Amino acid sequence: MYYIGYSVPMGQRTGRPRTGIKPNTSIRVDPEVLHKARVAAVTQKKTLGQWLEEAIIGKIEREQKLNKEARQ
Repeated sequence: MYYIGYSVPMGQRTGRPRTGIKPNTSIRVDPEVLHKARVAAVTQKKTLGQWLEEAIIGKIEREQKLNKEARQ
């Protein structure tokens, strides 16, 4: 394991073993936007969490591509 942004190895993990369950995260979202996300997720037969993960990853990739093109 490595710290984010550093190439320094982390020490051995202590405490409870990993369960494979992803931790819950609370975010504040406009109710209309949340409703649209739920509808889109159901339409694609995905959970809201799966749909949001894909949307976030897509957004990050698009912005990285734009930033890379802007630097050239």
